[in-house]
Amino acid sequence: MKKALGVLGGMGPQATADFLQKVIEYTYVEQESDHIRIYIDNNPQIPDRMKALLQNGPSPVSAMADSVKKLEACGADLILMPCITAHNFHDELLKEAVVPFPNFPEIVAKACKKIYGAKTAGVLSTEATLKMRTILSKLDVEEVPYITPNQAEQDEITRLIYAVKTNKAMGPVVEDFQAILNQMKGRGADYFVLGCTELPVIGNACPAGYEFLDITSELAKAAVELCGAKLRQL
Repeated sequence: MKKALGVLGGMGPQATADFLQKVIEYTYVEQESDHIRIYIDNNPQIPDRMKALLQNGPSPVSAMADSVKKLEACGADLILMPCITAHNFHDELLKEAVVPFPNFPEIVAKACKKIYGAKTAGVLSTEATLKMRTILSKLDVEEVPYITPNQAEQDEITRLIYAVKTNKAMGPVVEDFQAILNQMKGRGADYFVLGCTELPVIGNACPAGYEFLDITSELAKAAVELCGAKLRQL
């Protein structure tokens, strides 16, 4: 029997919807019942993770722990959280969770190693994820080479992430995003880790010519396999 997935979502809603769509797309089905059961708590009222980490803002832990308990009460057999920055609080949430709660940044780093080997990653993320080395520390474990944005580029990435969160038009966002990609390619990035779950929304709208490690897709693949469904090769 397949396991039921619990999604600790709402950080932000577009990213959660993108994850759900990709779980569906990556599930090989011959009939409707081959899809996995999914419980979603899409809670945009969870306090801002970046403000909590960088500006001494309210902690999101109690709100996220409440989501964990609600998902478990619904019947989730495991929980995934499609927000990298929120994984700075993962250890605290593990204390609250009864069911398995895999680490998203570890999944990302292993995918980089498996797919790209010794090629150099350009790691794009929130400023909090960058400063806390949430992804970088896992890449170090896997011995994956990487470069990161300079401060001006990081400020622009932060702006673009919030543009997705607030449903801004994608046209100008994609243009500004491409400018950053081109600058980092010039400094040696072979491919780009879209290390915030808002960034694949932008990456999906980019023209061809860039190599992306879509972290939402990697989490979706993991979800399918962890729940015991068959992975579809896209």
